[in-house]
Amino acid sequence: MCADCLDEPPDGLAVTPSELARIARCIEADMSGEPVPARAWAVYFGEETGSLDWRALDRIARAMDGARLVTALACAAPC
Repeated sequence: MCADCLDEPPDGLAVTPSELARIARCIEADMSGEPVPARAWAVYFGEETGSLDWRALDRIARAMDGARLVTALACAAPC
């Protein structure tokens, strides 16, 4: 999936998409509950075709929101 599919605004962050994905995967790994399979991440980022069940989509979306927040806070911190 992509931002266009979910009608999300484009990320205006100072990190690369791959770095944002790495942070999100770290956040998801620390969340309680069963982690989503690696294939679900590949489908979410459009690297593979397929569908995601609601639980996987919700978990990945929450991890991505967390990653955006972490990077926004890190970029907003004074030097």
